[in-house]
Amino acid sequence: MTLARPATSRALATLLAILAPAVILQAAMAQDSDPEAAESAEESGVDGGGESSSGAPVRVAPDDSVASDDDPETDAETQEDTGGDAPEGEDEPEEPQPEPAEPDPTNVTIGTSEPTGVVVAPEPGPATAPPDKRNYVGVVIGISAYEHLPDAVELDFGRADAATVAQSLEDKAGFDKVFLLGDGEATKQSIADLMRTQVAQYVGPDDVLVVYYVGHGIGDDLGLPVILTYDSTLENGQEDGFEVSALARDLQTWTRAGTALIVTDVVHRQNLDGIAFYGPAADAWPGLPKNWMVLSASQARSPGKDGAFAPVFAEAISGAADANRDRYVTAAELFAYLVSQMSPKGQIPLATGNYDGGMVVAQGVRDAPPEIKPEPEVKPQPEVKPEPEVIVEKVTVWPEYSVRAAKFVWAGGSGQTVQCREEPVVACSPNCYVRDFKAGPCQLKAIFDGVQMEGEVVVLGPGGYDCRRKGGELLCVPQ
Repeated sequence: MTLARPATSRALATLLAILAPAVILQAAMAQDSDPEAAESAEESGVDGGGESSSGAPVRVAPDDSVASDDDPETDAETQEDTGGDAPEGEDEPEEPQPEPAEPDPTNVTIGTSEPTGVVVAPEPGPATAPPDKRNYVGVVIGISAYEHLPDAVELDFGRADAATVAQSLEDKAGFDKVFLLGDGEATKQSIADLMRTQVAQYVGPDDVLVVYYVGHGIGDDLGLPVILTYDSTLENGQEDGFEVSALARDLQTWTRAGTALIVTDVVHRQNLDGIAFYGPAADAWPGLPKNWMVLSASQARSPGKDGAFAPVFAEAISGAADANRDRYVTAAELFAYLVSQMSPKGQIPLATGNYDGGMVVAQGVRDAPPEIKPEPEVKPQPEVKPEPEVIVEKVTVWPEYSVRAAKFVWAGGSGQTVQCREEPVVACSPNCYVRDFKAGPCQLKAIFDGVQMEGEVVVLGPGGYDCRRKGGELLCVPQ
């Protein structure tokens, strides 16, 4: 039998020369980090001689990882080198092969391989962001002048309103990222591209998105509500503007926001060639996902005053609406503040959506209202006999602001009249306008089937009212 001992010896020497520094280095590292672990390793039989406690040789795997050698060629070489010379004429006895060790699924090291073949664990990275950490992202769009609309319908404060809101979100409302588009920047394509590319990088299911739009809209009075972009036309607004049902779907696709507040100021008093600029109010939007809220600056077909809403919204989101001073602004706090500030001006905001009042829309706000100090403790006074009960007549105090105009449309009857507060009686035949009157109750009279009937409607803002007989009384409801 021909022996290949010289080649075997050279192979084994090469193997040990490669392996020994790696094993020694690994043992030194273990001893530095955990002396007890190093002691345990010594007791279990691991040393620098290139063998494990089971006696199986150790090799450097092709991918520089350390593993037990079960390669047949290496096993043969090792057996020849360690088994001694067999007498001539006799077959060498076969030594029992060690059973391959079962892999330990808990003993896994993840990291990079050094040139020595030692697997080094990576340094600990930064802690994962806490689950309540959210991105607050704002997209603010303001358009005063439009590419295809005449100067006569230009809004005086569109661009300025958008800049005011954007600065408040960034400086005072705790927003991480705010995007601002004005006039020529706010084409339909550029808005869609911004949402799909940049905004989508910041907004996910755990984040908060606020979209604020001030500009023109059309079609709400026709049941086809559209928000106009800079390059929209009146003739083809459904195609070159944002129809609200399609926009609602697109926003969910583009951003995947877990919480969203959409704010629009698009109901204005301008008109062109008989087309009123009645954009969609909040109630024109379709059903939305959970934690999505739509807020409009005014009621449907009730024009808002140019430049009136944005400053109030900016101060609200900056902290003025933070009623409990916890440095968060919730949906309920925001809406309550806006109604309290805008109603005396004859403009009542509207909110819809799928959300609860505790939904947070701003964090870390800076302009919280001043703290209300508790009243000083009043010491108990001697018991006083009650005075005789005095009956006080309840008096309703109506606001003192004026309503620009209200239209009353009668269905049937004759001799219809309307009188609002101290204004003169206005005869309707059958429809009529009442202009520049103080907000409050309007008295209604009409004759149905020869019977004089009376009713009352409270008018707090401009708009239209449908009036008719219902049972034994007159009723007028907003259009």
